[in-house]
Amino acid sequence: GVEIMAIIELENVTFTYRGAKVPALRNFSLSVEEGEFVGIIGSTGAGKTTLCWCITGVIPHILRGRLEGTITVKGFDTRQKTVAEIAQIVGLVQQDAECQLLMTDVEKEITFPLENLAIPREEIHRRLNHVLDVVNLRMHRQRHPFYLSGGQKQRVAVAAVLAMEPEVLILDEATSELDPVGAEEVLDLVRKLKARGQTVIMVEHNMDELAKYADRIVVLKEGEKVRDGPAREILSDVDFLTGMGIYPPQIAQVAAGLVVRGIPVQPLPITLEEGRHAFAALVGGS
Repeated sequence: GVEIMAIIELENVTFTYRGAKVPALRNFSLSVEEGEFVGIIGSTGAGKTTLCWCITGVIPHILRGRLEGTITVKGFDTRQKTVAEIAQIVGLVQQDAECQLLMTDVEKEITFPLENLAIPREEIHRRLNHVLDVVNLRMHRQRHPFYLSGGQKQRVAVAAVLAMEPEVLILDEATSELDPVGAEEVLDLVRKLKARGQTVIMVEHNMDELAKYADRIVVLKEGEKVRDGPAREILSDVDFLTGMGIYPPQIAQVAAGLVVRGIPVQPLPITLEEGRHAFAALVGGS
C-alpha cells in the first residue's frame, strides 16, 4: 500500500532553552495526519507552548537552545525552512491575539502578510473576502482592531492566519483570555473549520470543549508525552486526568460518580449531548 505521509512529524525531539537546566520537551514524538483534530493537554509548564513553537519553526529559528531529534512539516525538515515558509503550511494563533494585531484596520491586518509574500492583488482580494466570511467579520472590515471585542479580535487573528491558507492550524489556548461570549465566538469558528476538514492542533485547558472537537488527545507532563490516544478513551479516564491536575469534562465526572455508586453508565459520556442520552437510558430503565 501507499505510505500515508503525516503532515507533521516529530521524532525524539528534546529541546532545552538556552540557560535552562532541564529540557522543556524530552524525547517527544508525535505524528499528525491531514484532517486530524488533535487536542494537547497538560498542566502549566508541561511543554505545550514549546511544542507549538517547535512545529512552527519559532524553535530553533527565533528562540535559541539545544534541539535534538527531527521535526518535519509536510516532509521538510524545519531546520531547512524559514519561519515564513513554514507559516504557509502551519498557522499559529496564540492566547493573546492583541499582541498579534498591529494594523489600523481589520482588512490591512489580514492582507499585510499576504502582500509581503508578493501574492497577486486579485488573489489577496479573494482570500480576504473568503476569510472575512469564514470568521463572520465582513461588516467590520474597515474598523480599527482596537475597537473590537475580545472575541472579534481573536477572530481577526484567526482570519489573518487562515488567509495564509495553512494546511495546519494550531490554536494555543486561543480562548483562555476571552469572556464566555468571545470564547463561544472563537469555538463556533473552530467547529466550522473542523467541519471543513481542516487539520487542527488545539492546546486547551477546557476538557469540555476538547470533548466536542478532538479526535485524539496527547497528554504532556514535564515535557514528556505520557499518553496519546482516542479523545473518548482519555477524556473519560477521570482518575487519570484528576491525577494529572486536569479538570475532566463535567459530564464524565458526574457519570463516574454514578458508577462509583453502583449505577452502570456505559460507555462513559464525555459531552453534554452524550450525557443526555446516557441518563435518559438509565431513567427509562433500559
